[in-house]
Amino acid sequence: MICLQKPIYRCEVWCLSTNLASLKLVHSLLPFFINYIGLSTRIKRFTLLRSPLGNKTSKDQFERREYRIYFYVESKKPSVILAYINTLNYFNEVKSKVRISNTI
Repeated sequence: MICLQKPIYRCEVWCLSTNLASLKLVHSLLPFFINYIGLSTRIKRFTLLRSPLGNKTSKDQFERREYRIYFYVESKKPSVILAYINTLNYFNEVKSKVRISNTI
């Protein structure tokens, strides 16, 4: 007898944002059974001259922080995976990278 198993779809998502509040909003919209991993924060520091002519000692320093999280969703129904991907499209300040795979 041949037993046909439904494939299990796995959707892996990496999210990146400079606004920590918008990244927490993504986490709050996830169901409670989905675990997430907070990845390291990237800090980019750069210095700009205040004046384009002369006075090289007058400088402004800036810092940009990028917060990242990783989570995955497993489901036997591809419609559930597509629903999660669809909700990720509505976040303005969050960049997402999605990888979908299936296993039997």
